[in-house]
Amino acid sequence: MNPSVYKAAAGIITVTLLLILLIIVRAMRTPPEPREPAVTEEVRPAVSTVTFLAFGDVNLGRTVGQRILKTDVHFPFRKYAIRDDSADIVFANLECQVSDQKGETGHPVYNLIFTAPPEAITTLKASGIDIVSTANNHAVDYGIDALKETVDRLTEANIPFIGTSKVKENLYWPLIYEKNNIKFAIFAVSAFVNMTFKGWRDHVAVPDSAKLTEQIALVRDSVDIVILSYHGGVEYTDRPADQVQRFAEWSVRNGVDLFLGHHPHVTFGVQQRGRSIIVHSLGNFVFYQPQHYWTQRSYGIKFLFRKEGDSTHMAIDRFIPVNVSMQTTRLTDSTESLKLLRRTQQLSNIDIQQYWKFQ
Repeated sequence: MNPSVYKAAAGIITVTLLLILLIIVRAMRTPPEPREPAVTEEVRPAVSTVTFLAFGDVNLGRTVGQRILKTDVHFPFRKYAIRDDSADIVFANLECQVSDQKGETGHPVYNLIFTAPPEAITTLKASGIDIVSTANNHAVDYGIDALKETVDRLTEANIPFIGTSKVKENLYWPLIYEKNNIKFAIFAVSAFVNMTFKGWRDHVAVPDSAKLTEQIALVRDSVDIVILSYHGGVEYTDRPADQVQRFAEWSVRNGVDLFLGHHPHVTFGVQQRGRSIIVHSLGNFVFYQPQHYWTQRSYGIKFLFRKEGDSTHMAIDRFIPVNVSMQTTRLTDSTESLKLLRRTQQLSNIDIQQYWKFQ
């Protein structure tokens, strides 16, 4: 190449590179155009709530069972409209089998042995009760076959239940129940049964701490609330039995949020343990026991569960005092209601009066 041409080309390239470099430097020195500040909104986790109303023992056998058969299938709940309490979930202990005994609803000799007639499924379905525990001392009154019949009738009627099973393999599996984005695991156990037929423990869950620990651990992280219905203790006393108190304390230490006691047929108090609540006995709800004063005075408790994000909190919403008989009614006598309030307060470690609903 001619030396003069080479020099000219090199000069052009050099000038071009210098111009490019100058443009880059100026661009880097030019301040960016002002932008509108970004507006960010705080994202709050969604809030879900569920109200859970718990009642005590419901016996649709014996005299009540005869009224269902001969008078009115809706007789037990005719004077108490549960749906007026506006609860999302209503729970009770079904203190009887539901089996066909040819019109018999109670043993002709042994008063403690009874069953509800098959028609009682219609009674229960229309009552407003959503879930029942079937683990109690009357679970095998008329035998294992009657227990299996009860399971079948509840299943066919689509009434969720917990505490008994036709097969032992899933006896301790909890009932998983979800409402308004809040998931519950509900367990139910009974400390004993009236009739110890061979193999009854394969069909009625008992307070087996090892099995309960295992099952609670399996579901604890996948549910929001763990509830345990416990049937045991001593009937007609003024305070919960020591063994019930010990088991309740064990339960809340091992993952139970709400402990619901049954069997004494009278109410006791309510104990707050950290974030957990212990109700030692809910007494009766529908049960004909006129021979004792406190078996005829009871309450339901309405709880409020509130979930925000991954955190779920529980609180008592109200106590609902009831007058118990074959036909339960709301307790409207102020003197009787005050007596029940005082009894409950003496056995509680929280202020009950602020939650007491008097109508």
